[in-house]
Parts: sequence; structure tokens; C-alpha cells
Amino acid sequence: MPSLDELLAPRLDPVPATWPASELRHAAVLAPLIALGGVDHLLFTVRPGTLRRHAGQIGFPGGMQSGVEDPRGAALRECEEEIGVPASAVTILGALRSRVSSSRILVQCLVARVQPVDLELDADEVERVLYVPVAELRDETRWAERPPPIRVSGTSPPASPHFRHGDDLVWGLTGRFVREFVERLAGGEVRT
Repeated sequence: MPSLDELLAPRLDPVPATWPASELRHAAVLAPLIALGGVDHLLFTVRPGTLRRHAGQIGFPGGMQSGVEDPRGAALRECEEEIGVPASAVTILGALRSRVSSSRILVQCLVARVQPVDLELDADEVERVLYVPVAELRDETRWAERPPPIRVSGTSPPASPHFRHGDDLVWGLTGRFVREFVERLAGGEVRT
């Protein structure tokens, strides 16, 4: 039986060497797969509730492009800065489609296998991490398409995939990336 990585890698897009042509700013996130107790999980970060933007929201480690770095460089740098995972512990498997965030940023999501390491959270950006078993994310009964759970001033973001894990809610851009991840893993048609 093939491993999750062997099943998933051929279903992902190649990692782009450059950013897509766009007038938007660029950012990259890393969707880290990590095995805990022999079970594959996706690792998410939970942002501090005190932040001015995206307070308390759940996402992947990531952030804005710095200088001339490519998507791989941005994702790896941000992962190390936010949760202390060095590039040497990361094997990038491929990419999901880039998407435009509600703040009008073009975000590239890379999927990677991460070796278990001691995490060092940047308290300014990450309150805690959340591990969600991939098997739970693949359970279609756990997903719903809903409007944003919070009021966003001046905008009306569209409905997005929502996934509840205990008291935590994955939604918005991260929910869209995770749904695409699940669809790619299943080998099915990927929704836009």
C-alpha cells in the first residue's frame, strides 16, 4: 500500500519557480504533513487574538514574499520564522493552485512532509499549533459551505468550506486550500 506522500505527490502541481504574473502582492504558505503516533496530520497555526488582522484565525505557516525570493523560499522562511521548523526538516511534495485572499494577496500553498522537530513558536504570530488527522479532513460529513463566522468590515466575503475540530474552525482561504488538498488526495475533480 502506498504511503500518503506517494499517493499525493503525483496529484499535486509542480512547485512554481516564480510567482504568477500579477499586480497583487505575493505570499506563500506551507501545508505541513506530520506523522504523530503513526498517524498523518496537517499542522495549522492559530493566530493570537490580539492581532489587528486575522486575529484568532487558523491557517498554515506562511507570509509575504521578501525581496526576490520564490514561492518555495518564502514558504520555507516563514515556516522557520513562525514555528521553528528548519528547511532541512521539510520535503516539499508539490503545490496547490494559487488563490487570491480576501486582502487581495496572491497566495501560493505548498504541501510538504515535515519531520517531527521541537517547535519554537513566534509568540507575535502564533498562539498555538493545531494538529488535525488527515483521516478526519477526508470525512465529507465534517465539511460545510458557510458564510464567514466573523463580520469583516467593508467587505462581504463569499461562503467558504468550514471544518470544525473541537473548538477550532478552519475556514476561508485555508479552508479552500484544505478542501483542494482533500480532493487531490482522493484523486477527484478539483473545484475552483
